[in-house]
Amino acid sequence: MKNIYFRDGILIYYGNPAGYLSGKKVVLDSIFDKEEIITYLSEKENLAVEIRSGVYDRLAEGGGMAETGIETKGRRIRIYQLKQDSPLLMRFVSLAEREKRGFGQPQQKEYALVYEGEVDTFSLEDVWEKFGRRVPKDFEGHALSISDVVEFSEEEASRFFYVEPKGFAEIVFKSE
Repeated sequence: MKNIYFRDGILIYYGNPAGYLSGKKVVLDSIFDKEEIITYLSEKENLAVEIRSGVYDRLAEGGGMAETGIETKGRRIRIYQLKQDSPLLMRFVSLAEREKRGFGQPQQKEYALVYEGEVDTFSLEDVWEKFGRRVPKDFEGHALSISDVVEFSEEEASRFFYVEPKGFAEIVFKSE
C-alpha cells in the first residue's frame, strides 16, 4: 500500500512515524490502532502487531529505533486511579488526610489501572505535564489528580508515587 511503508525499520503511515519493526512484529503506537493498518501489516506483510502508547511521540521527536525500541525497553509507566466504588472521603486527599480518615496506606485492590505506556525517562514533572494538564486520547481516566498513583517500572523493579497536593510521595503499593 502506497501510504503504509517501512523506512529504515520505521513504519510510516500517511507520512507519520507510526511504529517500528521489532523482530517479526511491529510495535505500533496506540493512536494508529486502526483496522486498515493492522490488516495490512498482518495480512500483507505477515507481521504480528503490538500496540503501545508513547511510540509516536518519541519517533516524531526525532528518535530512531534505538531510542524507541532499545533504550526504553522495559521502561514503563502505569497510572492508577481509585475505582468507581471507592468511598468519596478517600478521593482527592493527601496521604496524611487519608490516614487521618482511617483509610491507611493506598492498596492496589482499591485502584484501577487507567494507563500503561513506555517512557524515555522517569520524570514525575513530565508525567504531570502530560497527564495532569492535558489528557492524551488513549488515556482512560480523568486528568492526573491528588490520590492517583504513578508507577515507574524497569525490568522487574517498580517504584510507586502518590499524587499529593504539592508534588508526589513515594509509597509502598501492594494489597494487604
